[in-house]
Amino acid sequence: VVLTGVSIEMSKDGGKTFKAIDKENVHGDHHIVWMNASKDNHLIIGNDGGCNISYDDGQHWFKANTPAVGQFYAIAYDMAKPYNVYGGLQDNGVWYANSKTKENVGWLDEGHNAYYRINGGDGMQVQVDFRDNATVYSGSQFGYYGRRNTNKNIRDNAFILPRNDLGEPALRYNWQTPILLSRHNQDVLYYGSNKLHRSLNRGDSLVALSDDLTTNPKQG
Repeated sequence: VVLTGVSIEMSKDGGKTFKAIDKENVHGDHHIVWMNASKDNHLIIGNDGGCNISYDDGQHWFKANTPAVGQFYAIAYDMAKPYNVYGGLQDNGVWYANSKTKENVGWLDEGHNAYYRINGGDGMQVQVDFRDNATVYSGSQFGYYGRRNTNKNIRDNAFILPRNDLGEPALRYNWQTPILLSRHNQDVLYYGSNKLHRSLNRGDSLVALSDDLTTNPKQG
């Protein structure tokens, strides 16, 4: 018996006990499993990272990644020459690469590809400071954002999440929280929970500019 979920679980005693069989190279959030009727240790699973295949009851897996596919929630760019493209991927974080990048099957042999990961989770919206084309604002679901410099010689990390004032109701966040970096003054960052927030210092602090902009529906 095989159960799908955040992990993938197998029972060899009719469901009395289960053991996780997702190993290295296997993404979480499993949706479907196929078992070979004539050789039941041959499994194919589908998850948020694509498709994995095992021939030994899940002791070892390889990723069937041809063609490589993904779902982008949002994309962005900078003003470098050549420019870079940034994207937030469903359950696969935020990545960026040079715009001249072309897919190359040799990446597997080289052990390296042209894409660099910025953060994990469900990759959401991205904004880039055009003054240095390296200060990147990005994050994951329900408003967990941060600032990071892609220049490895510069340490500039900050966690960005507005907080409600003492005694006020908790802020509410959409699955994909909108952010916008001002093009007039790129120290200014706008951020949307159920209120509109603004930072004048690159996200180090945020101030609510509005009251609740929603009809405050019952949550759940």
